[in-house]
Amino acid sequence: MAERKILKYNFKRPDRVSKNQVRSLHFLHDRFARNFSSSVSAYMRTVVEISVENIVQTSYAEFLNTVSDTTCHTGISLKPLDGVAVIEIDPELVFPMIDRLLGGAGRPMTNLRPMTEIEQSVMQNVLRLLVDNLRESWRPVYPIEFTLTSTETHPYMVQATSPNEMVIHFQFQAQMKEAIGKIHLVIPTLVLEPIVHIFDQEEPGHRKIVQDGSLVHLLRHIPLDVSIETPETPFPMESLLSLQVGDTLVLDHREKWPVMIKVSGKNKLYAKAQMDATHKAFVITGHVRPRREESMNGHIAE
Repeated sequence: MAERKILKYNFKRPDRVSKNQVRSLHFLHDRFARNFSSSVSAYMRTVVEISVENIVQTSYAEFLNTVSDTTCHTGISLKPLDGVAVIEIDPELVFPMIDRLLGGAGRPMTNLRPMTEIEQSVMQNVLRLLVDNLRESWRPVYPIEFTLTSTETHPYMVQATSPNEMVIHFQFQAQMKEAIGKIHLVIPTLVLEPIVHIFDQEEPGHRKIVQDGSLVHLLRHIPLDVSIETPETPFPMESLLSLQVGDTLVLDHREKWPVMIKVSGKNKLYAKAQMDATHKAFVITGHVRPRREESMNGHIAE
């Protein structure tokens, strides 16, 4: 009997979100990172590159232990979901952004300090831009109304959930000229539990069944090239060379014999010609069966 692989599991930190769901969340927030990069670059009038660096499930207390005491910590409501998320931007990135928005070059600050009230007001526009992009990135999946609630310089002033509660921690890498820092998005797993099932991915090899008929509706409106051809007829080369405008070609094909209907260049149906009032029409008489051919390696293919 094959040896079973043993996986380690920490009962103190249970993963409430499956790996497939985490992959779907990663894809969603990767799209958010690209959109926010474009938006904030246009707002800053300089290139800002943002990318997803990591997604982990951890406790809220462990997340708070990793952030600086003098930072930009913002609470975000998640209506209609019941709960609050947190956005944290490293001071190594905050002050160059403020400097850029106030007309400076956006260089990093050596001596970090808490933001003043004026600097917090300046950063509000960046944070609004961030939540707007979050809202648009989530809209195709679930319409969450991300809204800023409060901005603090100390992370413990914003209580998103209890310290021991599990959260999903999205970590983004951001760079603006010489300034490099992290942007953190933290969402409590309890908040996402009512909708986390929508992030379930299909297992490989399983087909997804469309229940609402939307795929069939779209397929009905795809244009295809349809042509009608008669069987091949031999014709003397001498007669072809003597053809003039207005000449009539007489083919060796009787009217009652079927013709071939091709869809996108492939033989699909047999039909017969007939007159329908004043229009020329064709009546479908049968389907073309796939021809079995023997390939070079001896296998039979259709």
